[in-house]
Amino acid sequence: MVGYVWVFLLKPVIVFSIAYTLFRIAGKKAVSQMTNFDLLLTFAVGTIISEPILTSKLPMSVYYAICFLILYILMNKLSLNNKWRWMLVVSPTVLIRNGDIDERGLRKEKLTINELLGKLREKGFADPADIDLAIIEETGVVSVIPKEEARPVQVRDLKIDAERNFIPIPLILDGEILDHNLKYLKKNRSWLFEKLEEKGYSAKELSLVTLGAMNSNGDLSLDLNMSQDANTHDPYLYKPGNKN
Repeated sequence: MVGYVWVFLLKPVIVFSIAYTLFRIAGKKAVSQMTNFDLLLTFAVGTIISEPILTSKLPMSVYYAICFLILYILMNKLSLNNKWRWMLVVSPTVLIRNGDIDERGLRKEKLTINELLGKLREKGFADPADIDLAIIEETGVVSVIPKEEARPVQVRDLKIDAERNFIPIPLILDGEILDHNLKYLKKNRSWLFEKLEEKGYSAKELSLVTLGAMNSNGDLSLDLNMSQDANTHDPYLYKPGNKN
């Protein structure tokens, strides 16, 4: 009985917990846009840490996984040093310069013209002639700097004063009140319920609110779950299909 509990319950939980802890220690960078070192760590730790699920070599697998993690952290530290960085870190490659496609850069990165054009379209550009500089970064992401005449219009180009950006602060998510955000704003639930009543909703109708956020005017903006209005026939809410 103890053997079954170990194999089917405790062992998977321990393996998962160790893997999760190792990746938390490795940091966000290792699980986002990956460099060569990040990929190596991910594949190595993933392979090593899954070994105990099929065998009984849990201590040895944990040891090797920790060794790989230590090497990964050491390599990252060395890559911050200019003397080592040139040897450990892959340099960016130019793909377009002053509107002209760099064929050598494409061959080096094994990119086709169609793939390059696709990368440009992802950035909102269709013509390589509009690009001042396009490079492929160490992470594999293509960075694009358009020419002056092709770049999006900026507020400063219009010579007008712009207000500072304000990020709406969520106060209600899926019908649940976020008390920590209310505390941050030095508000309370009474204030929130008053704002809801101004919008025509009571505290009992919180389940209708998908998102409630305080905007730059100090007012409460609501996004409601309209699926509960089963009998609505508003033309603006039409959905294609035969389920209307």
